[in-house]
Amino acid sequence: MLTSHQDKQDFKDRLLTWHESHAKLYPWRSRPAGQRDPYHVWIAEIMAQQTRLATIVPYFERWIQRFPRIQDIAEASEMEVTKLWEGLGYYRRALNIHKTARILMEQHSGQVPSALSDLLELPGIGRYTAGAILCLAFNLPEPAIDGNVVRLFSRLYRQSFQASRKRDLDVIDNEIRAILAQGQLRAPGTVAEALMGLGSSVCLPRIPRCHQCPVTPYCQTFRQPEKLTVQPQPQRKTLPVRHYLGLLLTTDLSETGHLLLVRNKPDSLLGGLWSFPAFEVTEEEIRGQSSLPERVRQSLSLKIGPASVFSSFTQDYSHFRRIQEVVKAECLGYRPNYDLWADFRWVRPGQLQDFPLSALDQRMAKVVLHRRNS
Repeated sequence: MLTSHQDKQDFKDRLLTWHESHAKLYPWRSRPAGQRDPYHVWIAEIMAQQTRLATIVPYFERWIQRFPRIQDIAEASEMEVTKLWEGLGYYRRALNIHKTARILMEQHSGQVPSALSDLLELPGIGRYTAGAILCLAFNLPEPAIDGNVVRLFSRLYRQSFQASRKRDLDVIDNEIRAILAQGQLRAPGTVAEALMGLGSSVCLPRIPRCHQCPVTPYCQTFRQPEKLTVQPQPQRKTLPVRHYLGLLLTTDLSETGHLLLVRNKPDSLLGGLWSFPAFEVTEEEIRGQSSLPERVRQSLSLKIGPASVFSSFTQDYSHFRRIQEVVKAECLGYRPNYDLWADFRWVRPGQLQDFPLSALDQRMAKVVLHRRNS
């Protein structure tokens, strides 16, 4: 435990010495803290939520090439932004970036603000992201506490800190601020970056690499390794199954007919993305295909011809498993029930790749294009 000023100073010195030789370079961290582009740090931190930093590098580079300025995001369409986000999941994050960019243009002259209160008012920016922007980009003494930092301090103090508990975050926040307050520190952002790096590369969840850790003299768990709390690997939970009927509706049954795409409402599961029409059904309804035309008429206000089985897809979400049976049919009307979706388009198969689609719908599109090309 860091009980004295001398301990805190020594802890900080050890941490920074380690970081100097072990820091990982990423495009948004190519310069020292305080000399980085706050826009780049913001985008990288949003991308890195639920994703490893090394994984997001190509996505980040592609993003900055397409949107070199915040103004470019604000002027882009929602569809452009979500299409570029494909592969990162959790599309609401992309929609929040789009909303935030427009707010920044209207209220902050197109710049990321350097005040905590201003950052916390922006869509998609919470306590951690705001702290990361302030310390990593602006070099301000603001802690950035992610799950790696929580685990690090849990072992240092042999406490069961939880990232979901505000009181635990407050304790860690105070400890980091006390460390930052020691001596003359020109780069407080470097301390925050070093803490995150130590937690992610050395103080690992299951088997910490204590022999590589620079701060073991201050680690209570290292002194009593038999009391090491190992984070168990999360058990794969059994997901409840929900059945859907997907519709590949076409203007004619040839492989070149126009296909119906719909855009999900912003507050729906796949808000902002485009999809092939689908609705939830029971297993009994899946088997009872004879009632399909009437169900489509009632649900979508569309009349269809005889349907044929197209394919079947399974997609796991965080809280349920989606099993979707897909049928193909000629559509005898062209305007679906507008209350169900935010928008709709009739598109040629070759245009499918231009739309931001969910993972399941991307797989459907690949099958469509494969069969057309075959």
